[in-house]
Amino acid sequence: MSSSSRALPEDGTPFIILGADAVLAALPASPVQLAHACQALGFQLAAPATWGDELIAESCLDRLATYEHPTAVMCSCPLVTERLTRASMMLEPFMLTFVSPPVATARYLRAAFGGQALHITYAGACPGADDESIDARLRPSELLEAFVEQGIVLGSQPNCFDALVPLDRRRFYSLPGGVPTREHVERIAHRSFIELTGDDVVLELTQQLIEQTPALLDIAAPLGCACAGAGEHAMPGNPRAGLLTLEPPRARQRVLDQSLQVDVTQTLVELCELHMSTAEETTPLEVHLAADSAPAPEDVLDVNIVEVVAPDEVVLANAPAAARVADDESLSVPRRRPVVARAPSLMPRYTNASGEMVPRASLAVLRRALARIAKRKARRQPKVERGRRERAIEIHEGLVRGTARTPRSLAIAAGADLPRPVPPPPARHRPRTMMGL
Repeated sequence: MSSSSRALPEDGTPFIILGADAVLAALPASPVQLAHACQALGFQLAAPATWGDELIAESCLDRLATYEHPTAVMCSCPLVTERLTRASMMLEPFMLTFVSPPVATARYLRAAFGGQALHITYAGACPGADDESIDARLRPSELLEAFVEQGIVLGSQPNCFDALVPLDRRRFYSLPGGVPTREHVERIAHRSFIELTGDDVVLELTQQLIEQTPALLDIAAPLGCACAGAGEHAMPGNPRAGLLTLEPPRARQRVLDQSLQVDVTQTLVELCELHMSTAEETTPLEVHLAADSAPAPEDVLDVNIVEVVAPDEVVLANAPAAARVADDESLSVPRRRPVVARAPSLMPRYTNASGEMVPRASLAVLRRALARIAKRKARRQPKVERGRRERAIEIHEGLVRGTARTPRSLAIAAGADLPRPVPPPPARHRPRTMMGL
């Protein structure tokens, strides 16, 4: 991501939003020292991106309270939205889409300082920060270079708030990336929170959607979400948990102003329009295909030509003359072939046993998942029934023979029905024997 900036208003107050990756890039300097350094650089306020996480998490909980589908996928990162809509729009009903955390933070700042002209800069690598509420963007490395150019040493900055007004960086609803905490999801939405971290998170997500698990799914960290702590400066192990170690203890109540109304929801239509407006300003992206290998669906990021074809056909066509790369000797980029995708309306649809629609991943994935479920049920259920039947026959036959290995309660009940033995007569009434005894 290259840095892009807009004209600074003459009377605009410079604010900066510190993304999660900017905080990680500044280590071993603390977030408080980073805020002091930004003030020395000329910014009047250094706002944490955790404010945007709080707004997104609270809005997500409100939507989950009345959500119709049992399973929902958290989509506050453009990387997640792009990955789930790469092949088709079949997963749209299960996606809860929001703006990115830096955009939510910028909207909150503009709502809080409504009477002032602000110039907001975002320091971070989130690809969803391209919004009209943000005036300039910096990579974390560019922010550190600016400190070096101005002679600002991060390690020598104060590690506590003195003259700088302290900003509340605590969390109440959220985790890094804008997803709600497990406790709030279970208490408010009556669902479980599942963070998928496997090697193939899309396959795991498909399995959860097929089984209709009542849960909120999150796949942001495995896809490289910078706001969730992943990316270039991620901490080893669990990046989200590592980022939480740099933050203060969790708050016991809301940390943001409840009187400010900030809309952080976003539809896929708005997201597509944003990508189209961005594509008009830059050169269109094309799909890179290796000359000696067949293209894989997982490697397709953007498609510049779309043609409606039959549902069971896969077409790789050459681009028309208007879309081909111009023959220029100064360009060293090889000629690329576009991928022709199928229209979403012609995508095959699948239903479960109850007739409800399930999202389409791929036919092979669905068949493997359903086969595993059927095999597991066929292996477990008959075994339990057979064990109970054999146990009942064994108890019955044992009671008849009187040698049953039954529980003590059954053995006592069976023995009570048997006749008791007659005791021997007293000694004086015994008959005499031949020996006179």
